[in-house]
Amino acid sequence: CGLSVKGAVYISQLLNVNHTLQVLHMSCNPISDDGMAVISEALKHNNSLTTLWVERCKLSMKGAVYISQLLNVNHTLQVLHMSCNPISDDGMAVISEALKHNTSLAELWVEGCGLSVKGAEYISQLLKVNHTLQVLNMSNNLISDDGMAAISEALMHNTSLTMLRVEECGLSVKGAVYISQLLNVNHTLQV
Repeated sequence: CGLSVKGAVYISQLLNVNHTLQVLHMSCNPISDDGMAVISEALKHNNSLTTLWVERCKLSMKGAVYISQLLNVNHTLQVLHMSCNPISDDGMAVISEALKHNTSLAELWVEGCGLSVKGAEYISQLLKVNHTLQVLNMSNNLISDDGMAAISEALMHNTSLTMLRVEECGLSVKGAVYISQLLNVNHTLQV
């Protein structure tokens, strides 16, 4: 659609008055961090939207901060697709911190977001305390074996996550061993 920040402003105005819209798919629109700021602000007060797609929207760490602020107060959003935005480990840190206290989000897609071992460690910390998240796609991030070790350790005690996607994450045989050990203990998870 080619929506920019201006288009995001119009959508945010809609979100302020529409109380029936449940799914908003804004992927592949260059709304950038400024557009995410106005969308997040509107969603702080919206109690109908359950699914938000903002893949490939040119969001950076700043956009992740706006999303984290939304996650701190919104209790209806259940699915967040924010893949292919370069939020990096710092962006994942703020998202993870918000999700430690969020009780509504069930699916998080952060595929190809520039995460490394550090980003995986932030995710592992949220998985230790969050019992709502059921689906996590972190494929195409170079978390490597050390990141998989942190995720596996957290999931040894988490029974809410049922699907974990870690394709193209720089895992070796060692990472596969961590997954195998995890699956021997955690019987609710599918990898």
